[in-house]
Amino acid sequence: MGFLPNLRRMTIIYRGYWGKIALSQVFALLMAAFMIFIPLQVSTIINDATDIHAAVQNAVLIALFAVLCGVFCMANVVYSVRIAEATGNYVRNNIYKKIQSYSFGNLDRFSTGELLTRLTSDIYQINIGVQLMLRAILMAPFAILVSVILVGLSSPDLLWIMAIVILLSLGVFGYAMVKMQKQFKARQESYDIVNTTLQENMAGIRVVKAFVRQKYENDKFLKVNDEFRDTNLAPLHTNSFTLPSALFIMGIATFLLVMFGSPAVIAGTMKVGEILAFFQYVFIIVAQMWQLSLLIPQIVSAEASAGRIREIWDTVPDVQDEMHQNAVDLTKVKGGVIFENVSFTYDKTGETEALKSINLEVSPGETVAFLGSNGSGKSTLMSLIPRFYDPTKGRILIDGVDVKDIPQDNLRQIVGIALQKAFLFSGKIIDNVSFGHPDIPYDEAVTASKVADADGFVSSLPDKYDASVSRKGQNFSGGQQQRLSMARAFTVKPRILILDDSTSAVDVETEGKILGALPQFLAGVTRLIISSRVSTALAADKIVILDKGEIVAVGTHKELITSSPLYKEIFASQLGGLRKEDVS
Repeated sequence: MGFLPNLRRMTIIYRGYWGKIALSQVFALLMAAFMIFIPLQVSTIINDATDIHAAVQNAVLIALFAVLCGVFCMANVVYSVRIAEATGNYVRNNIYKKIQSYSFGNLDRFSTGELLTRLTSDIYQINIGVQLMLRAILMAPFAILVSVILVGLSSPDLLWIMAIVILLSLGVFGYAMVKMQKQFKARQESYDIVNTTLQENMAGIRVVKAFVRQKYENDKFLKVNDEFRDTNLAPLHTNSFTLPSALFIMGIATFLLVMFGSPAVIAGTMKVGEILAFFQYVFIIVAQMWQLSLLIPQIVSAEASAGRIREIWDTVPDVQDEMHQNAVDLTKVKGGVIFENVSFTYDKTGETEALKSINLEVSPGETVAFLGSNGSGKSTLMSLIPRFYDPTKGRILIDGVDVKDIPQDNLRQIVGIALQKAFLFSGKIIDNVSFGHPDIPYDEAVTASKVADADGFVSSLPDKYDASVSRKGQNFSGGQQQRLSMARAFTVKPRILILDDSTSAVDVETEGKILGALPQFLAGVTRLIISSRVSTALAADKIVILDKGEIVAVGTHKELITSSPLYKEIFASQLGGLRKEDVS
């Protein structure tokens, strides 16, 4: 894998930025150079203390070098921050786009909290890592190397002290880097769990309060939060000894300098200015080593985060368009659907099949109702038509064309769906209704809302269709959310409409109005209706009964009431028993 493989792989994003990166490093090296020149001038002043004119000149140079050092430091910081922010912005945008390309199966494997952590905390770690690298990755080694060379030229007899300082620093800071690599990865994984727990609890807080489970949720969060605290403290504890170690190393260097430098000064083989310069160079070296000790853990953290970002980047969508697919002309789609020996498993192992050898033909313009207990495979079957998932075996045809041969965007214009769980975006009602067809004329959006029986309550609002929708549509009832969700599906004017139990929160009378108005608004459209109500299925052209992932019966109400024990059981449980006219 090599050194920092995940961060090295990200360097591809700096096309067009290498000039600015190089300029930032030039500023860093100039800052280091002027910083290193200062001890030379101080040494000259001390050694030639009797020459006042020369001392003044050197003092002016020291002031000039200090100013230049500060100017180049500021320039380096400005460029480093800009490049780091550009990095974070680029990665965040592209990871967000990548997640948008994911199929339902990919989203099943990444929790919302985990994705949020990677889009926020992990990218922040990379941002800080890039910023610190641009500030110290060349400057610190350069300052250390030049300081060692200058000491070797001016005080070669004391060079061994410098070697001890460097070796001790490498040992301390190298140990810290190795230890913190695993600690940073564990910290980010723990942060995933905290985010997931928070997101889940906030989304379900009404359920928590309704069942008086606040204490349980508090204890649950306390546990994961304590674990996050511990994993967060671990690298901080490891890094906490680096500054004391740097001071300890400085102390050792000072002791050795006094012990072995003082006799040389007394003997006249070394000047006081050289001793002072040596001490300043030792300070520069230890300071740069300490700066590297701050940089290296952040690089390790950024590398761990880059690995987690890389996992998102490298994840291939489960459902992909084939090359050279041709879009289908929507005006020519009739809406016939055929399932040919379709099987499906969520875990891709094939051990637990959600659907087993489904064979079914739906004629264009037909209304088909799907009934079955929870977990029987109704929603799974419908999700295969617009390719939210692909079948493990078999194929699905629309008008004789395999859905895999139709571009996904085109396919989802053909197939409209009102999902089982209604979801509204914050904004305006009109924005939600026209979400799938932003350019739809206002009057048509209102007409779609009327078909979904949503226009009545929307028109009663002061702002009507410009009324605000709060986060997740929580300022509307469940039934209202479902009706707006169906209106959104209707505005697309699909050739195949799937209603995935999307009327479960409305009353039977309202459901009847909606289903009764559909044929006129979406004339000739194939309607596939999943419902937990037998009453919804009674008017369908065909009823499909599923049980444990298999089709166990297909027919009209009159056919099934006499031939399907499961349908009889469902019918009896909902409508209070069989009646003679139902059996006839």
